[in-house]
Amino acid sequence: MKATNVESLFGLMDEAITLLQTEVELTYIEALSETLENLSFEAKAQQVEGLPSIEAVERLNSLYKKMNLDALDKEIIRKSIQLTFIKATKEDKLQMNHQMTPDTIAYLIAYFIGEIKKDKTEKLHVSDLAAGTGNLLNIVVAHLTSRGNEVTAEAVDNDDLLISVAANSGALLGFSEKIHYTHSDSLQELLIAPSDIVVSDFPIGYYPVNERAKNYQTAFPEGNSFAHFLMFEQNVNYLKESGWGIFIVPSDIFETDKSSVLMGWLKENVHIQAFLSLPADLFHKNGMKKSIIIVQKIGEKSLQAEQVLLGEIPDLKNAQKMQSFLDIFHNWSAKMI
Repeated sequence: MKATNVESLFGLMDEAITLLQTEVELTYIEALSETLENLSFEAKAQQVEGLPSIEAVERLNSLYKKMNLDALDKEIIRKSIQLTFIKATKEDKLQMNHQMTPDTIAYLIAYFIGEIKKDKTEKLHVSDLAAGTGNLLNIVVAHLTSRGNEVTAEAVDNDDLLISVAANSGALLGFSEKIHYTHSDSLQELLIAPSDIVVSDFPIGYYPVNERAKNYQTAFPEGNSFAHFLMFEQNVNYLKESGWGIFIVPSDIFETDKSSVLMGWLKENVHIQAFLSLPADLFHKNGMKKSIIIVQKIGEKSLQAEQVLLGEIPDLKNAQKMQSFLDIFHNWSAKMI
């Protein structure tokens, strides 16, 4: 039976991934990456040095055909891929920095961008320098495209499996001509165009390459520097003057004994327009609580909002409170931006 919804498509994808995983002795995410690559290129299984077996190739091709991707809504495909990655996260015990940005947060960021960039005819270039599987960028690009904007984008990540998942997911979602994918350490010099908007769910922790970190003003004088400080600076480096950055950061980013390093740099380079705490129940550990920060790169057309929007985003499941919050953001952006 052919796939018709998220549940049936995920079931077929999971069966294909598990079969490939067993046949070729791969981790789940490795098999997911190869499955998406097969689906992106003529939906046919590839055999290398006799693996997978002829019988497995035939079974995989049958599963691919049943997936019926050409006839399915792109959102069904995106959500099904998301479910397979969530399974990979659990089965392969992926590190925190490799986990996918949740839909709820990604859609919220897409809404913020829509309120900030009100012109639906404007050509926009968007980038994510810690793209991971591409879920955040895919949702932002889809949102802006659906309302009429002509959108191009850059996705960069230093993990080969994650950027492969992102690129092949993008191909299945019809974004091959919109999004350019780069496998690179984002803190190296990048051959990408400056963006109107940058979004990112920053990796948290220490950056191990001190020789490269010393090129950044947010680096520490001694020892390893915070990756999220360096990523903040690098994202702004690839913003056009007066462009906008919307980032997911640790809620305590301005409360550590090293925060003065970041604050000093921010004051010289961006206007902080909003800092909004995400609901605590989105995170397993209180120490991992995160917030969304909205900044504008200083330029001729930039303007510091008279009132920086500070506060907490309510429980995303509470429709009434969320609508009230969205109204507050809409009114604030109309007056301040």
